[in-house]
Amino acid sequence: MPASRADPSGYRQNGVNMRHAIPNQPFPWKVLILHIFCALTCVHAYADLSVNELPDSITIHLGTGSNVSYLAFAESSLNPKSIIYAWHYDGLANPDGSPRTGYDLFNAVATETAGSPWALSYSTDDYGLITFFTIGSTISRVVDPLKSPVWTYWIQGGSEFVQYANEFEEDGETKSSFSFLVGNSMIISPSNWDTRYISDGSYDVWTITPFSYTGVASDTHTYTDISGSFRTVTFGSYTGPAPVLKRSPTVLSLIIAENQLQIIFSVLEGGVYQLQQQEGLTQNGWQNFEPTFIAMTSQKTYALPMNNPSERGFFRLIRKE
Repeated sequence: MPASRADPSGYRQNGVNMRHAIPNQPFPWKVLILHIFCALTCVHAYADLSVNELPDSITIHLGTGSNVSYLAFAESSLNPKSIIYAWHYDGLANPDGSPRTGYDLFNAVATETAGSPWALSYSTDDYGLITFFTIGSTISRVVDPLKSPVWTYWIQGGSEFVQYANEFEEDGETKSSFSFLVGNSMIISPSNWDTRYISDGSYDVWTITPFSYTGVASDTHTYTDISGSFRTVTFGSYTGPAPVLKRSPTVLSLIIAENQLQIIFSVLEGGVYQLQQQEGLTQNGWQNFEPTFIAMTSQKTYALPMNNPSERGFFRLIRKE
């Protein structure tokens, strides 16, 4: 159950101390605790932090480096807009050589925002399960983690190691752990944030989602492990939609004129966008076609030559921030 047990140490608790909120069910969760400040203005600076506010989101930049991973909230009681921490860092490994995890992402955000208006804090119930997030005097919606809805941990990109899966046979042994690649769609994390491995561009997101555990088929979820085998994890059912953090661009018109394909996209003023291209729809090989740009109006027009074979293919415009 994603209303996880709080453990600021970052180490998993094993054995009888870990219990699911549903009686007689194992509870393989810990808390990744986050919190967001609600009163932000358009552009701010605090120490090494910078904040960019758009009509649908607020992004807080921290750290330095060529990679960026995101820690976000989609919860209206914290702010009507999505709140996104963008942690910039170098390399996908910690100084000790271990891969960077969701805990490292949280720890970096908590450390680098400490003492600022965006410092993170939280509260838990008697079982150590998260009840609400705070920042300064701002308190989020309070939930009972033993009921519904609960705080829910969503992930996108990177990978995850699941230690407490449903048992399966492999190489003549009974096992209950596996690893899988998360992919480009946002899913509810089936495991802990200290075994959730981030990658460049990955997202960790918290929101409040209706939850139930009734033993029905929808309580069990299927994943494809890194060897291509199907694995199942039973942890309950969720009826809430995946969080939407940013408004995506849409195609307004397509016009062919004078050996050019003219595409007009709707964009959000102040948003950061990038045009990408790939040769066919059967592959996932999107490549950056042009540098990123900051939208100055509500539309962006591209005129793409049709007589140049190197510039033919499929195009999409993605929102980076």
